[in-house]
Amino acid sequence: MSTHHGWTGRPALRVAVQLPVAARAGVVICPPLGQEGVIAYRTLRLLADRLEARGVASVRYDPSGRGDSAPDGDPDAQVRSARRAAAVLRGAGVERIAYVGLASAAPIAAAAASDTDGLVLWDAPASGRAWLRKQRALATITIGADRVVDGVESLVGMDVDPTEAAALGALTYRSRTGPTIALVRPGSSAPAALGDVSTTEVTGSAELLDGTSMVARIPGSAVDTVVAWTDAWAPAVALPVLPPALDEVLDVDARTSERIVRMGPERLFAIETVTSGQHEDAPVVVLHNGAAEHHVGASDYQVALARTLARDGARVVRVDRSGTGESSAVHEDERSAMFAQEWIDDQQAVVDALAVDSRRLVLVGMCAGAWLAGRSADAAPRMVLEISPNDYRRQPAAVGAYADALRAIDEPSPLRLVLRRWWNAVVPEWVRDRVARRDRVGGVVGHVRPLVEHGTDVVLIASPVDVELFERLGGPRALRRWGTRGRTGRVELVRVPDGDHSLFSPVMRQAVLTEVRSRVAATFPVHA
Repeated sequence: MSTHHGWTGRPALRVAVQLPVAARAGVVICPPLGQEGVIAYRTLRLLADRLEARGVASVRYDPSGRGDSAPDGDPDAQVRSARRAAAVLRGAGVERIAYVGLASAAPIAAAAASDTDGLVLWDAPASGRAWLRKQRALATITIGADRVVDGVESLVGMDVDPTEAAALGALTYRSRTGPTIALVRPGSSAPAALGDVSTTEVTGSAELLDGTSMVARIPGSAVDTVVAWTDAWAPAVALPVLPPALDEVLDVDARTSERIVRMGPERLFAIETVTSGQHEDAPVVVLHNGAAEHHVGASDYQVALARTLARDGARVVRVDRSGTGESSAVHEDERSAMFAQEWIDDQQAVVDALAVDSRRLVLVGMCAGAWLAGRSADAAPRMVLEISPNDYRRQPAAVGAYADALRAIDEPSPLRLVLRRWWNAVVPEWVRDRVARRDRVGGVVGHVRPLVEHGTDVVLIASPVDVELFERLGGPRALRRWGTRGRTGRVELVRVPDGDHSLFSPVMRQAVLTEVRSRVAATFPVHA
């Protein structure tokens, strides 16, 4: 597969363009909004791969103002970005264009497509307003009353100001005369405003979108349905295409720039952020996202963190581990490497590729990324910052084992249900709690000891639920042993009383940004 990565236009979009040698048509793969887009990332990559195998070009993108694209305050950036992504394909010589919109991207794709374009709507909400109403209800339950700060509201995985919320809520459908298909869940129907369009039931949408990235399954049969429709719609004759004209560097502002880098023997995908006039001894900060998610993070917090740290003088790399984002090939049945040795090897490969003095190295991770940053004792980083740590195991898990365990809880077999009822009825709660934690989350002392013994400062930034786990797993003992100020190789806990584990809350994200920034500046004051 041949994928061209880079940026295009002003404000710049980050795009991934996949081109066969000759293309029969091109598909704009519109990214879903917020956490839906994070969860569906690998599925949309698989779609692009399978389209290319059928002689169909594609472009995936981050809308301007989101993800790795340039900042943009235009409330209509979503639809405008979809049309600009189509222009990239046309500039490469692709004449016929179709838009694919999954979930919340469906009304965006429908607004961007003309009647002469193809259109695939997959698991589409009834309208932008219906989607926004549902997301607000979910955010109120998940985040709470503090999800609105200075008029900007946090949904699950994205922030929107009033003008953008109004633009998203105004998205709707119109009766289609061009080639269109709606893929719906069994027993569901397409949005009525589309009129009389072809509708096909597909399975797997719930398994992809209705959980977390840790248990999401790629719905291969649904992807194949999209590919089959596109294959039938596209002309039989393929035309030569040219490599897209993309920028290799994004100028975030007058001082800060980003570029795509590949790291280690597995060529892991990463974004490097630097600033002009950067000191040759500047700290190097590696950012790990949580769960099985790529380098953007909840509500793009990793992007904001990277750009802020770079403005302070640091060199920052946010990386996709194997099986996340743009790193490693996508497979329909791929298994998450959560807490596995493979991710530890990835981290070491990144550190080796950076070739930086360990005294200038800072590792920052969130959730599963926090655990991974804590596995870096051999690299002897100057500092490790663990955000929302909730697992302290010393022994890595087998690939896929963590997701399998979660699915066994969420989707128990009949036998497991019987055993669970017996277990809960007979075994005392304190015993059940201890067994549930045994070998899964380990202990804080064993987790931090190798780091502090190598002279690494460990700072844990935790919401109440993570503080409670920290204290149950021996955290106070670790603080008594290694919490002395003024020494190198110490442990500190930063409590965020109103924070949440997943960083969906603006309060938690701001606390994380402030703490990480201040810790790096204090440790490397000459470069701040």
